[in-house]
Amino acid sequence: MGLILVGSGTFIFFSGRAYLAAHWNASSSPALRLKAARLEPGNAEYWGRLGASHQWDLSSGDTQAAVHYLEKATRVNPRSADLWMELGDAYQTSGDAARARKAYAKAQESYPISAEAAWRYGSFLVYEGDYSEGYTEFRRALSVDPTLTTDAISECWQSSGSVVPILDNVLPRKSGYYIDAMNFFLSQNLTEPALAVWNRRQALNLPVKVNETVPLVDALIAEDRLADAQRTWNDGLESTNWSRDEVKNRSLVMNSGFERNMANGGFDWREIAMDGVRFDFDNFLPHSGSRSLRIQFDGTKNLDFQNLFQLVPVEPGTRYHFSAYLRSQAISTDHGVHFEILDAKRPVELQVVTPDAIGTTPWILQQTDFVTGPNTHLLRISLRRIPSWKFDNKLGGTVWVDDVALTPSPGIAKDIS
Repeated sequence: MGLILVGSGTFIFFSGRAYLAAHWNASSSPALRLKAARLEPGNAEYWGRLGASHQWDLSSGDTQAAVHYLEKATRVNPRSADLWMELGDAYQTSGDAARARKAYAKAQESYPISAEAAWRYGSFLVYEGDYSEGYTEFRRALSVDPTLTTDAISECWQSSGSVVPILDNVLPRKSGYYIDAMNFFLSQNLTEPALAVWNRRQALNLPVKVNETVPLVDALIAEDRLADAQRTWNDGLESTNWSRDEVKNRSLVMNSGFERNMANGGFDWREIAMDGVRFDFDNFLPHSGSRSLRIQFDGTKNLDFQNLFQLVPVEPGTRYHFSAYLRSQAISTDHGVHFEILDAKRPVELQVVTPDAIGTTPWILQQTDFVTGPNTHLLRISLRRIPSWKFDNKLGGTVWVDDVALTPSPGIAKDIS
């Protein structure tokens, strides 16, 4: 009976002590956390939390105390990667780079596949100017956790200002990393390094989707770098084996019959959402092929519509033939729907329009010939509706579009005069 009472008392004592220590450790008071660690000195978590509280307390941070308590924590549990990382941070903050390096290395030894351990070690090395090893650690981190890609690119770019070491040492050879890096540079309006990322991806023959090329191509178009934009676009098409119907009929218009979904950028069709308008594809009675594009207007607004268009590279001073087929049903106002062809950069130099489609019509061929201006290198071909000035001006009805083509007129020399 006595042994039972002694055993029960011992259990209650230790349980009560553990409860009290846990209660103090949960406090925001460093003094109570110290009491918890002293009460349970074999609990590495308590020493670690105490050290971290001194490390990150912005009002009264004590780096030396943080180092002291974190060293105790790692002695109690030398296999904890988290504790070694915290100790490495504390050493770095106190200016002891040599010990910080050893602590981060210990974290990696404890957890070799930890993305966080590699990341924090890499950040420390880059901060210390050891870019080669730091970038290697970043690459290790990214291989485990691809979501760190943007942060890694940002940190490396700030440290060196060069895209080459990022391509050589940081990015694992998988397409997703290159797309993320390209999009990071584009988000910072850094088109040149974004193009370098794309070119390296292309050289490595990594897979890509056409829509992933669109942001870079659009950025190059915006900067008037049409040769780079076209090359990048064509690379993307070849990588994805897109069928090129325009090659067969010499048309410069991509996806002329809307047989594929739109890339919505680059040198493919773009549709911009607009109140009162609905876009979709229709496989009933296309002019040719398996489907056409259908645009429905709900009759609630006097629309200024130019929300379906494609950018097309052309030669200056050259004669072209444009053709397209339109079908309409119950287009309700005096201003119907037509095509408009403009110089995309200098609209005053070229403006061509086709007749309006109004009311209900079968498939009608709309066509025209024109000569590009002396400085025209890029056209904008748009489906267009100009607002009406009449009282009954709200646009309703449906229009179908198919077989849009632009071809150089054969046998016609350039006319730049």
